[in-house]
Amino acid sequence: MRHIVFLGLLLALAGCDSDYSTWRDLPFTTGSNPHFPAGDSENLRRAMGEPAAVQPLTPEPGDVWPGPIKPPPTLQDLESQSGQPEQPLPPVGSSTPPPSTPPSFPPLPSAAPSATLPSQSGVTGVPNATTPPPGGQVYQTNRGPAVSTGGTSSYQTITTPGEGQSIVVPNGNGTSTIIHPNGTVETVPTPK
Repeated sequence: MRHIVFLGLLLALAGCDSDYSTWRDLPFTTGSNPHFPAGDSENLRRAMGEPAAVQPLTPEPGDVWPGPIKPPPTLQDLESQSGQPEQPLPPVGSSTPPPSTPPSFPPLPSAAPSATLPSQSGVTGVPNATTPPPGGQVYQTNRGPAVSTGGTSSYQTITTPGEGQSIVVPNGNGTSTIIHPNGTVETVPTPK
């Protein structure tokens, strides 16, 4: 009976030796590491300290640059494009008042009754997105109250006290930017 048990242990040990050999090839002791990655890449050769053949970088043939940068347009170029030269403003702190004639704005669209869109529930009265906001809104400016006189949904014109017409551009966050005829800019709350 002992001979059969001994023979079984020898066969079992022989099977372990052929399949699982890490017990006899411990890393850092016998010179071979079964867990070391296999391969022949350039990075692996460099990690092992072996020389790696590297192709030198060479310049790309031909002209790879897009060319010279175009010079920025001059004021004369810009004026020739718009067709009307800008009027100079007096220097800040000057005692000369700005010109009393307001700048020319594009003509305002005629005041048509506000178009409405029918909703699916049958309720009407929702303003169309293309209709301008109603005129007569009062904006509280640093120069006093100003009344809107017309415009579109993108801008409005207002009459400011003592200055003439100004342009109002809604910012979309509850405020509007007012551009006055003398070039000053002001941000005010948008009237509801």
